Amino acid sequence: MAELTIDQQQAIAMAQAKRLRAAAEAKNAAPPADDGLSVARTATGGLIEGIPIIGPIIRGGTERAAAATIAAFSEETYDQVMDRIREANKAEKEANPKIDMAAQITGGVAGTIPAIMAAPAAFGAGGGSLLARSGASALTGMAMGGTDAAVRSRGDLGDTAWGAGSGLVMGAAGPAVGAAVGKGFKSLIDAGRNLRVARSAGMEPQALKYLSRAVRDDGLDAAGLPARFADMGPEAMLADLGPNLQKQAGAIAATPGRGQEIVRSALEDRAAGANARLAQTIDETTGRNIVPSEIQADIAGNQRSFTPLYREAFREARPYDLEPIASALEVDINRLRGPAQARLRQVRNMLNIADSNVLSNDPGVMFQTRQAIDGILKTEVDPKVISALTEARQMLDDGLTRAVPRIKEVDAGYAELARQDEALTRGQQVLDSGRTAPRPSELVAEVERGVQPQGMQIGPSAVPLRLSQGARAEIDRIVGTNSNDIVAMNRLIKGEGDWNRARLATLFGPEKADRLFKVLENERIYADTANTATRNSESAARLAAQNELGGAGGGGFGLKESFKAGGMRGAARSFALDKAESVAKALLPDTEAAARESLAKALVGKDSEGVVNALMAVSAPSRAAALASPVVKALLLSSGSAWAR
Repeated sequence: MAELTIDQQQAIAMAQAKRLRAAAEAKNAAPPADDGLSVARTATGGLIEGIPIIGPIIRGGTERAAAATIAAFSEETYDQVMDRIREANKAEKEANPKIDMAAQITGGVAGTIPAIMAAPAAFGAGGGSLLARSGASALTGMAMGGTDAAVRSRGDLGDTAWGAGSGLVMGAAGPAVGAAVGKGFKSLIDAGRNLRVARSAGMEPQALKYLSRAVRDDGLDAAGLPARFADMGPEAMLADLGPNLQKQAGAIAATPGRGQEIVRSALEDRAAGANARLAQTIDETTGRNIVPSEIQADIAGNQRSFTPLYREAFREARPYDLEPIASALEVDINRLRGPAQARLRQVRNMLNIADSNVLSNDPGVMFQTRQAIDGILKTEVDPKVISALTEARQMLDDGLTRAVPRIKEVDAGYAELARQDEALTRGQQVLDSGRTAPRPSELVAEVERGVQPQGMQIGPSAVPLRLSQGARAEIDRIVGTNSNDIVAMNRLIKGEGDWNRARLATLFGPEKADRLFKVLENERIYADTANTATRNSESAARLAAQNELGGAGGGGFGLKESFKAGGMRGAARSFALDKAESVAKALLPDTEAAARESLAKALVGKDSEGVVNALMAVSAPSRAAALASPVVKALLLSSGSAWAR
């Protein structure tokens, strides 16, 4: 509770002394009248006296100090001066009873609020149930009321009991009444603030009310909206940020009027640019698109350019004894069964001179046989066949190295092109979900192996580039075949888990992969907003939002719809209703249509800064509203004390 400083008490005492000295000089003057000076003295004294418990002590102390001062400088005794002070106070109170009561209540409120703020739990302002808070406040009120009455009555038991009882009643009512009045006061404060904020943002107040409610229901923090917009890209709209905001856009899109045109036009224009935005992002993150068949044709053409180099290398070739290779193959043929045996027998026969059973010693025969094995391995899936053919190829390759000294130099360039061709095909499988798709760790290993030169090749390999080009071509295929289905694009490119993100991060880098996935997700949200607002999905939820905004039957947006809902139909009746609606529109401003138009602009407008600032302003807690409940509690307690006097 508020206390007066020593300087303030001395100042009041000196003022009292001055007043009483003047009264002593004019003993025969009339009693105090209800003039301005008397009102001021009554109000000042009432404010001090109204402070619970210590108010009477402070006022009594100042009066006694004033009496002592006057008695010291006059012929009157201390008791005579005190009697005159009491008579003067009584006369002024009787002359200004309302001023005195209001001042005492004001002093009681001013003296009680600091105590409530310092110990909220004691006054029922803390946590817990209403019953518990009312009980705590009742006990505190009883203690304050009883103590205050005891001080004012100089210990009279009856007055003390009466004061404690009134404090108990008022204290018990404090939490409930304070909450109710505080809520109403907050509503008034918020309404005035919202009106001011809406006008400054160029919005209709009702539109801002609907908008802030949807933002709150979607669990959004108004202060975090700028970051959400930045994360969702320049095409983001407020309607994208939550389901309730989407449904509001859908309600407006389903209600004829200017608002409907604004919402539908904005969403349609944005949807029309979706493919272009995706294409730009894909180009920026994964590189220029390629056509795999064209790259493969170039690789094949480059491989054909090695034919003269092989011919030149074979000019230095010398005959080679193939007997050890043939014998090794025959051993394996006798050991194996099934397709592996058949393939090896086919390879063994290739080593003979054409149309004979005579084993050749021409290195060219070894070369052609090796090429044939490479062709078989491209399509073979049986692991036993692959193992047998790989071993046979290695024996032939070793023999060629001895028979044709320069062949490995030519082989290195040819093999690099072959690896690139395989990598291009492999890259088109990285986004698959089947068994042919590599795991993220496997792809990392393939890239690390692929960049290493093999054989006599000099410098890094282009295998990682071909892998990324193959993946880029697959993304283009997915987009091209799902251009009108952003959900399908997301499912095929992003996949169900994190594997596709990890794979694309390996090929293009983590930042580019994250950016691509973010844009895909944003476009999916954009499409979802358009679907909710302009198509038939979630019709029940849209109808509920439309009813709230007054756009459905019975919602108050049109006389004709309301009357038709009652069963009045027919051409003549419709004509009459149209006329009645026209008259009503002429007499009453179409504020609801204006609110819908304002809300539409806020939901789908690209310039969201002003709207976001308005939402932040109306969501900020009001200091004045926060003080309402403590003021009401203090008013009840001080009123109870005044009533008890």
